[in-house]
Amino acid sequence: MPKGKFSISGYRIESDISLEAERISGRGGPEYPCLYIPIEFTLRSSEDKGKIRAYSLLWLKINLHLGNIKIGGGVSESIAEYSWPHLSSREIYAEIPLDLYRIEKIEERRRGDIEFGITASALIANHPPVDKAGTNERQEYRKDVQEFTTGSFDIIFSIPQSHWVDKILPGLGYGKVKLIEVPIPEKIVPDTFEKALKELQESQRYFIEGDHDKVIAHCRRAIQLIPEALPIDLSGMERPSFSDKVRKFSKEHLSILLSDSKRKYLETIIKATWNLSSIVQHPSPHGYFNRTDAVTILQITTILLAYVGKLLKQKETI
Repeated sequence: MPKGKFSISGYRIESDISLEAERISGRGGPEYPCLYIPIEFTLRSSEDKGKIRAYSLLWLKINLHLGNIKIGGGVSESIAEYSWPHLSSREIYAEIPLDLYRIEKIEERRRGDIEFGITASALIANHPPVDKAGTNERQEYRKDVQEFTTGSFDIIFSIPQSHWVDKILPGLGYGKVKLIEVPIPEKIVPDTFEKALKELQESQRYFIEGDHDKVIAHCRRAIQLIPEALPIDLSGMERPSFSDKVRKFSKEHLSILLSDSKRKYLETIIKATWNLSSIVQHPSPHGYFNRTDAVTILQITTILLAYVGKLLKQKETI
């Protein structure tokens, strides 16, 4: 069980801090993923020159680290836990909000068990001291606050792979929604991929609003930007079609990375997705596309942009 010490030397406050890694849980699902970390906090009173001083733990501010990277942070609920006349031991839950991007980054770094670090600070209320000689189980400490002070502690702990995979990740909703990174090549027509990403963002916004036709329309615009990522030679073509542009783009810029068969299949997928998403540009009944259509085409569009983006990033190094 990982343990830590919290103390404020000016008043000789001591506290034992510990946590059980296998009691850590993931909650909230993919919508509101949070890591819940139970921390056992035992606060002690201090004694000096026949006087006993009690303290109140008011709240904890906790930051979670993976190596030297801060993953997230949170503040506990109001605690008001006192230190005297008995030892005050309480389990405090640290709630660390996460998101799918950070969970994905944790998974990229994890190799078996995963080690985290906690850095935390606490707000402490110092109560006026009372005479030790007059203390007994019936007597209460002074409830008024003399002053406030803070302190801090650090804990390093490891979560077993089995607990992380079987208990925590499902609670965080990991695997129910897949995060796809779209790399942005540097040596391309300025802002081309940024514009494509903005189209994706608009598509996602309309998906949340439930307008599936507009989801598809913005996917079409994102795909249409793919062959515009780099200059292509369209000389001799009076009115080049989208298919012409895709074929020329693929041949001029991807042939060094892909075999002919791979390029042709990629061209087919790009053109087929663009053709399907182009239906909303032609006269068609409102609501032609449903939620399932929107999810599928949005995912395909994102994957296409990610794949082409990675290929162009590779080309930059050749």
